[in-house]
Amino acid sequence: MARKKRMESIGYYHIVNRGVERRKIFMDEEDHLKFLEILDESAKTYAFEIYAYALMDNHYHLLLKTTALNLSLLMRQINSRYSIHFNKKQKRVGPLWQGRFKSWYVYDESYLKSLIKYIEFNPIKAKITQKIGEFRWAMSSKIDEFSCLNYRLIEATDLKHQMSQQEEQEIDRLFKTKVIQVNEFIVPKIKKRLELHFENRTREEGIVLAIQDGYKQQAIADYLKLSNISISKIYKVYRQKVALFEKLRDKGIFWSYSKTITYEEAGDNLFIEYLYKYADFDDIKLAFELFGKRIMKRVWEERLVSDQRFKKLNFMIARVFLGMKIEASYFKEVKNARFEKFKMLTS
Repeated sequence: MARKKRMESIGYYHIVNRGVERRKIFMDEEDHLKFLEILDESAKTYAFEIYAYALMDNHYHLLLKTTALNLSLLMRQINSRYSIHFNKKQKRVGPLWQGRFKSWYVYDESYLKSLIKYIEFNPIKAKITQKIGEFRWAMSSKIDEFSCLNYRLIEATDLKHQMSQQEEQEIDRLFKTKVIQVNEFIVPKIKKRLELHFENRTREEGIVLAIQDGYKQQAIADYLKLSNISISKIYKVYRQKVALFEKLRDKGIFWSYSKTITYEEAGDNLFIEYLYKYADFDDIKLAFELFGKRIMKRVWEERLVSDQRFKKLNFMIARVFLGMKIEASYFKEVKNARFEKFKMLTS
């Protein structure tokens, strides 16, 4: 499955990347300096500035500001160049990074000072040092001079005191707020009222939409008068349905549709019909567990029973999955409902 395209906008980003299996990515002073040199050289090419950083043993934090829609490009350059340096030096092969870098767009610049404190306090949290400014590989040390480093916000931030509860809440809100792309701008997504997610929808659809909109499962459970465990189970089944759909889609069973068709776009009826026709036994068995016998039987009766091309399949479904005591000849006598309907419409 293709990875979801990262949203990009001009402005401030908090970037985090970790070593694969959380292994060390900075072994000595040379590694730290090389990473900073790569940052500086990349900044000249991609026109960005660094406002805070902390280079920990197995991960790094950056607060950078872009002036173009090129975040993915510049980060690929930085991570790729450093990987080459590290692997060559350590005589190793394979990926250095745990996965794609994580990024949070700073949609409200009032969070910047709290974010700088969050980054600069990392060495204290890790018990590497006890005071801001003492850790050699954090920007607050002010030891390294590279043209990409902008100390304006560091100097305007109170780093003498621990993060307050309010600042911690601001950071938590920044990380958890869902954002959307509006033209070239990234803005916070405004939640719909919870009850609106359940209008003219099944309970499962409403729960999924509410969770995707940022509602906590406990809030949804309270609204529906269900237990938190029930909401968790419903959402887990939904994710299993999506995973099964995407597995079969990537195998090509929805050959007459777009290669990027989603579970929601296909709908349950189409999904189950194609699953019956082209998936293997284990996938059909799993679908019965996920959708339940009633829904699986309804789709089968509406879309497959009268299709003479699938007589053997229909016999297997009837006997094995639905427990119907019928013979194969039963399906020879079933009229092709779709053909009869088409004939009636054209007559």
